[in-house]
Amino acid sequence: MPDWKARLIKAVSPLEHGVGPLEVTGFKPPGEELYRPGRTAAVLVPIIDQQQPEVVLTLRSRDLAHHPGQVSFPGGAMESIDGSAVETAMRETREEIGIAETTIKPIGFLDRFDTISDYRVLPVVGLLEPGLNWIPDSREVDEVFTVPLSYITDVSRFHRTEREYRGQVHTIWSLNWESHVIWGVTAAIIRNLVDRLDAK
Repeated sequence: MPDWKARLIKAVSPLEHGVGPLEVTGFKPPGEELYRPGRTAAVLVPIIDQQQPEVVLTLRSRDLAHHPGQVSFPGGAMESIDGSAVETAMRETREEIGIAETTIKPIGFLDRFDTISDYRVLPVVGLLEPGLNWIPDSREVDEVFTVPLSYITDVSRFHRTEREYRGQVHTIWSLNWESHVIWGVTAAIIRNLVDRLDAK
């Protein structure tokens, strides 16, 4: 097994452990210690399983009502047809970029992230077969692109800023790749992956 894959498998939280061991970070209203977002979402963190692994990202359509034109992982809200967050992440990946569930091997979770838009997001890390062709849904996705895993796991690439929202100061991570700025929840998820890899 390649070293990068062995490190990745050790870094993620095993699927069989469920979500119980996962930390919850992100937005929490002041004074609401028991706050729980009203909606649940899942995203796939797709990594192409090849000698030089790459992470798959999308550029959301500029016509979308929420987060238009932002870089994101494929994913979305859980639906009644989904038996689990893993199924949500894989279904959304198929719908958004045309990657069949049979070509994805989920290997574990990253920590959960609460957003100001009332979602608790669960990232599912999955390995993709190499050589796949993207078929993006133009209603949701303007572009599909890849970034070397070695690039986004280089901590020196990250920029940190702080913003105040509803009386709280939040850390905002970002990093640049070619013409794209990766920030917000997507960058926070990547940063969580970096921290988990560095801890192993």
